[in-house]
Amino acid sequence: MRIAPLHARPTLLQAGALLLLALPLYLAWLGAVGLSDPDEPYYAVPALEMLKSGTWSLTIFRGQPWFDKPILFYWVVLGAYRLVGVSEFAARIGSALAGAAGVLGLFAMGRRVGLRGRAAFAAALILATSLEYVLLARSAVTDMTLACVLTFGMLAVAAYLERGGTLAAGWAGAAFGLAALTKGPVGLLLPCVALAAYGLLARRSDLLRPWALAAGAAGAVACAGPWYLYMALSHRDLLVGTFLGDGNLGRFLDPEHPAFPFYYAVVLAGGLLPWSGALPATLLGAARPSAWAAERGPGSRPGPLFALCWFGAVLLVFSLSASKLPSYVLPALPPAALLLAGYWDAALDQAGGRARSGGVRLSAALGVAAALGAGAGMLLMARRAGWDAALPGLAAAGAALLLGSVAALVAVRRGRLDGFLAAGAAGSLGAVLALVALVTPRLEPFHSNRPLIRALEGAGIEAGRVVGAYHVSDVSLDFYLGRSVPNVTELDALKRLATAAPEGIWIVRNRDLADLERDPALGAVPIERGPRRSAVRFAAVRAREAP
Repeated sequence: MRIAPLHARPTLLQAGALLLLALPLYLAWLGAVGLSDPDEPYYAVPALEMLKSGTWSLTIFRGQPWFDKPILFYWVVLGAYRLVGVSEFAARIGSALAGAAGVLGLFAMGRRVGLRGRAAFAAALILATSLEYVLLARSAVTDMTLACVLTFGMLAVAAYLERGGTLAAGWAGAAFGLAALTKGPVGLLLPCVALAAYGLLARRSDLLRPWALAAGAAGAVACAGPWYLYMALSHRDLLVGTFLGDGNLGRFLDPEHPAFPFYYAVVLAGGLLPWSGALPATLLGAARPSAWAAERGPGSRPGPLFALCWFGAVLLVFSLSASKLPSYVLPALPPAALLLAGYWDAALDQAGGRARSGGVRLSAALGVAAALGAGAGMLLMARRAGWDAALPGLAAAGAALLLGSVAALVAVRRGRLDGFLAAGAAGSLGAVLALVALVTPRLEPFHSNRPLIRALEGAGIEAGRVVGAYHVSDVSLDFYLGRSVPNVTELDALKRLATAAPEGIWIVRNRDLADLERDPALGAVPIERGPRRSAVRFAAVRAREAP
């Protein structure tokens, strides 16, 4: 009996296959390493304080109302704590499930924007196995939740553009409201910029129909409005000054995280591995006005231009921002996956034969070059940072990406889309397994306080004797000690607090250790050393307090 190719199987089986691939990638060893400083603890710790205080209405940090991000992701982490208990796994499970949901949403989107069955599956597969997408699906940060709800919002917009209807417009607004409840104004700004560009270029006057705008606004207000109204009435200073002023406008104008020119071009080249080699050709093809003809005018099905405007809006907004981080452009990966799938579907003949276009073969060769460059870059960065223990694992990850890209190049030369997708996915799977099993456990002492606290407990020292930290700005100590730990930045304050608790243990940076050891008022004595931080007692203080 001849088995039908994957693209001919029912949609439900394709969705199941995507989940069978994505969930192990996102869930395997999810809680095996400690929270990574500085980002993950800033979501895990406030959610823990909310759990202990029984507070759901606002974020609590070190006993006080706090507003660094809106509430939705904290609700996700808090809900996981209540369901499965407080752990690193619980802090990250929301991102993992959002990642899987985003893959299914993009699969549905592929069919909505005119991709054939195999191309819709390819788009979801490309997204599911892109390196940055996998890594952020395994992280307790807001970016995956934002990307997920934006994907479903754009899916609802695509449904509205094709069929019209108040319900689709309302669902789109609701999803964008959830985006605003995840990361603030940018959750509304991104789709507004994308749809404004699309409406202008595709002449989609239907995006401006009053009843559709009203339905979208009603959906957004219904999802985000009640909580923002509560914050405006109860904590106006946090909403206006801290969140909108410092957290949004401040980060947009002030280079808290500066970067070099074309920073996001490099991020996308690495983040879309092993698929990024075709991105230049894909974007050039989608930018040709001749490719937009079928999308122009009300009632037309959205297509490449829709995905291009979505991708461009994310890139434009975050490129204009003075502060830049790799995770910011995660919402650009779903539309990039749509465009890449359309490119490869058009370029490769599933029935066999060789790819005739030199540009297609060049795109596959660029994929090999990108994998080779990424592997070399990871090894060089690890050597410079002193992560020698992680070098074998990084070499294995780079080798998996390279082998997968070479196999994909062979499949392209033979004109086989199925082989190309299988090779790329296998390379990504091998790289992720190497990173998760061999790299992150060895880098944990560099990025988390969990190994240091466990070492203290293993030495028979109660964690309750840790009384403070000196120049250690992350807050994962609060998570692992189960209480707030003061972070001291002034030497006089350190001496005062150390004198008040002479038996206490302090967490200090290794770069400060020599000065603290030489200070006659403190006389720091290390009791546990890590690669970045150490636990110390202050012998001079204890000697003065001894009878």
